[in-house]
Amino acid sequence: MESSLTFLLLPVGFPGEVLVTLARRAREAMPFPSLWLASTDPLEPPIEAYSWERMQFDAEKVNEHIHSVLYDYVREGIRIIGVVDADGYIPGFNFVFGLASTALGVATVYTRRLKTGGNGLYMERLLKEVLHEAGHLLGLDHCSNRECVMSFSRSVEEVDRKAPLFCSSCKAKLVLKYGSRGQ
Repeated sequence: MESSLTFLLLPVGFPGEVLVTLARRAREAMPFPSLWLASTDPLEPPIEAYSWERMQFDAEKVNEHIHSVLYDYVREGIRIIGVVDADGYIPGFNFVFGLASTALGVATVYTRRLKTGGNGLYMERLLKEVLHEAGHLLGLDHCSNRECVMSFSRSVEEVDRKAPLFCSSCKAKLVLKYGSRGQ
């Protein structure tokens, strides 16, 4: 069992004050002790990762860029989740809400498609996608339980159907590997 895990929420392309609240809510949703930090120092996305044809960022290239810039943090075991104020894609998909590169210790969440509705709905969606990518960084796969935060979402409506929590099966996998909060 590993000791306490640390996650860093990194704003990519926008001021990161909103991430402070998001970090607190993500920490509360984890079934084991973890430290969630929020950087307020934004990182600019790499222009070479932008597809002018698609008007989207290549999520794999953005993850590689974050890894190269914050390599020392990753080497120390900190898992980085970049929150990118743009739209993202990977080859074979029209868009992605996020992408975890577990080998790099980096994930990204793309906000563009999550911003419909009011600010409270946007923050709830953002929390769900951050927790989803954190789950991947911790070794979880997609879950067949449509209400689990680890459920794969093809649309914002499917994001809305999920709870901002891990189902009992996914929670058990995390607790087995990382311990519990004593709940």
